[in-house]
Amino acid sequence: MIAGILFYATILALMGRNPVEVIYALARSFVSPGIVKDFLILSMLGYALYVSFKGALFNIGGEGQFYIAAIGVIAITLSLMPWSPGQSTAKTILVIVLAVFVATLLGGLWGLLAGVFRGYAGIDEVPVTLLLNYVAYYTVDYLVYSIFRGRHTYGYIRTDEIPEAYRLNYYLPPRTSSGEGLLGSLSSLAYQFLREFALYYAWVIGLAVVALVVYFVMYRTRLGLLIRIHGSNSDYLRAIGVDVCRVAVATLALSGSLVGFTASLYVLGYLGRLPYPVEESTANYGYIAILVAWLAVLEYKLIPLAAYIVAALRDAGINLQVAQLGGTEQTFISIGLLLTVFTVVKVFTEYRIEVRHSG
Repeated sequence: MIAGILFYATILALMGRNPVEVIYALARSFVSPGIVKDFLILSMLGYALYVSFKGALFNIGGEGQFYIAAIGVIAITLSLMPWSPGQSTAKTILVIVLAVFVATLLGGLWGLLAGVFRGYAGIDEVPVTLLLNYVAYYTVDYLVYSIFRGRHTYGYIRTDEIPEAYRLNYYLPPRTSSGEGLLGSLSSLAYQFLREFALYYAWVIGLAVVALVVYFVMYRTRLGLLIRIHGSNSDYLRAIGVDVCRVAVATLALSGSLVGFTASLYVLGYLGRLPYPVEESTANYGYIAILVAWLAVLEYKLIPLAAYIVAALRDAGINLQVAQLGGTEQTFISIGLLLTVFTVVKVFTEYRIEVRHSG
């Protein structure tokens, strides 16, 4: 990590940024309450991609699954079951649950589509899932521009905002006094973190649900066993008569459904509406989560830690924007350097290079 961060600081220094400023911004990001939002979303998406990557099925389509699921939330909350004055609490809860269910289903179906191509047509899932991202983008764009185009958007092309009754947030009041000195500063920082976690309380619950579902499926069910074996030796599954096509379809469908579930909480807890065109406003979580899964070296317990690191580096990248690079590009560079250094270190610690002379 240290070596990767130093490389990152060097690159930004060559682009005109002060290395000391870069290191300070990175250190500050690791203790910033502002990373809570990214940490929670990236943890959930990291677990979603963990499922497919563990089965050696490289789901690069998290972006498409994310926004196809998001349009489902918009359809339920704004068109099919819009909020009305005097609506009962029971109906409000029903609409929220239905929106989450539909988003989960749509994400799963988008992943299943890639699984069908992979399993039954033999087409590699990487280009398929990548291309499906753009199919999803333009499908959402069309729907936002036409069917779900908002009426109260001040001339902008986008959907209306989801009614406040359907929003999943809890606002803690700001703290009036935090005391003096180091203890007061630490107390204030802790309360800021508490406010962020309370604001996204539904995501905290969602992360717990996703983590438990992934653990149960992967380590307590036959499907999970088949996914893990598929990731190490799919020929063995064929030899014992397992339909590996079904395993591929089920794996990508499960991964996509978890992405869809995350997308529903993101829309209900933060985004609130869909812009047009969506591909120009995306936070690229579907792509950044790939880095989370790889940085965790596909270890279940390390997903939250990897998400925390990536969230902090993304925050630093946004704060350290240079003329040539945006925050997302800097995130990919910084995490890419960490992964590169990790790979080199892993090779030299697990393998020994020998020079042998024949004869």
